[in-house]
Amino acid sequence: MKKIWISVVALLLGSSLTYGYDTEIPSPFAAEAAKQTSESPEATTGLTPKRPQTAVIRAQQTPPPAPFIPVNEAPRVAQLDPPTFVMAAEPTTDSYIYSELARLNSAIQELGAGTAKPDPKKSWSTPRLGGRLHLDMFSINQSEDADPNYKNKAGVSEFRLTISGTGYESFDYKAEIVTLGAMDVNRSAQKFSILDTWIGAKNVPGLGYFRVGHYNVETGLMYMGGSAQTTLTNFSPATRSFDLGRKFGCSSDLLFANKRVRWHNGFFQGQTINGASGALAVQRDNQGFIYNTRFSTVPYYKNEGRCMLHLGGHYSYVREDSSYGAVSSYLGGNNWLGAVLTTGPNDVSHHNRGGVEMAYQSGPFRTLVESFVADYGSNGTAKGTVVEATYFLTGEHRSYNLDFGVFGAPAKINRPFHPFKCGDWNLVDGMGAWQAVARYNYTDLGDWRAVGVTDTNQVTSYPFGGYQHDWTVGMNWYWTTNLRCIFEYTHSTQYANAGRNYQDVFGTSIRVVW
Repeated sequence: MKKIWISVVALLLGSSLTYGYDTEIPSPFAAEAAKQTSESPEATTGLTPKRPQTAVIRAQQTPPPAPFIPVNEAPRVAQLDPPTFVMAAEPTTDSYIYSELARLNSAIQELGAGTAKPDPKKSWSTPRLGGRLHLDMFSINQSEDADPNYKNKAGVSEFRLTISGTGYESFDYKAEIVTLGAMDVNRSAQKFSILDTWIGAKNVPGLGYFRVGHYNVETGLMYMGGSAQTTLTNFSPATRSFDLGRKFGCSSDLLFANKRVRWHNGFFQGQTINGASGALAVQRDNQGFIYNTRFSTVPYYKNEGRCMLHLGGHYSYVREDSSYGAVSSYLGGNNWLGAVLTTGPNDVSHHNRGGVEMAYQSGPFRTLVESFVADYGSNGTAKGTVVEATYFLTGEHRSYNLDFGVFGAPAKINRPFHPFKCGDWNLVDGMGAWQAVARYNYTDLGDWRAVGVTDTNQVTSYPFGGYQHDWTVGMNWYWTTNLRCIFEYTHSTQYANAGRNYQDVFGTSIRVVW
């Protein structure tokens, strides 16, 4: 019996040592806080005292079991974690802190609203400033008895500033002025000229893209690309001869078949205001009008225009109250060199003009053909043709705009030209894009009579009739899509009433577009 009692006592003692015990020990910090609370002014005045923070210390008396040590490893001392103490504190509430947080949050919201981007559906975009700068130089060699006698040219041929933007996801606008350099013989007395100034609306029922203002009448593929994207220093003589310039009017652009078909229609006033130097130009009472239409299609289009075929044509009915409407052919297409051939003024009240256009692009190769005609009835017919072939030696291709049916700048420069690179001691990084160009131009103005001309100096300065051939080869060196250098040579021959003249023109140019 005695042995049984001894076994029970041993069992009870062993279990208590094995499982251990948990206890809660009042923190001395909590006791001190309670003492300070009882002695606080709030307690003596009857105010509700702040609840003291309490802390509980929990101690794990029994250490965790020792980690298992494999037999094949060297014996090591087991590292036991010390007892863990956890301080649990009840957060205090303070109305001042919450009010400050609310004030800061309100200030942040106001700041974010002031710097947030405007909603394009409810506002106009920030106006974009663009422009272009053309620095040209031409050396002209011609026959000794040539009339007129052209001089070498050098300087700023064009400096243009443009403001454009969009609004409410439905409108766009453009306004630009240009100042032409000393090389411009026709506008030497003008400091500034108004060019494109219009506003357009998208997705107008029945009209598509509707535009109103002062802008180009669509008379061909090359001309609609603009002076910033001419293949060489300027338009071809045929392109420049048969254009109608900028007029004030309105137009509609309809797109079909996923933008593969485009139909343009426009009505414009007959008198141009290209040279207007003020906000309003002085106009004649009876200016006449112009109806213009252009149709283009892209039956073949792959790889975002890298391989494509463009076909199209345009027609214009021109009704005027004066003898305006002469067709003039310019040397090299440069209007600031003066006219070489012209049909002269006409006594007809209206005339018709039009043309066809074709372009094919396959990677770096592109060929383009345009033909023009202007029919003045009994006074005769003028016509012209230009054929152009280009090839990017570095593999690039020209971009194509389906919305307007025109070619733009190179879609991408594979290796832009970066001069004076310091890293790794390379002076040049990248070749840029090199584009070879060959062009033939023919303009035939026939045998024209000087109808209604009484100024003999005008007849002497601008011989009537004849035809002109131009052969041009050149090279474009694109540093980037917006910066290039142009090198070209043109041999031009004119057969007119005054005889046969020829010119050899060497041209270089630096073009910047932004």
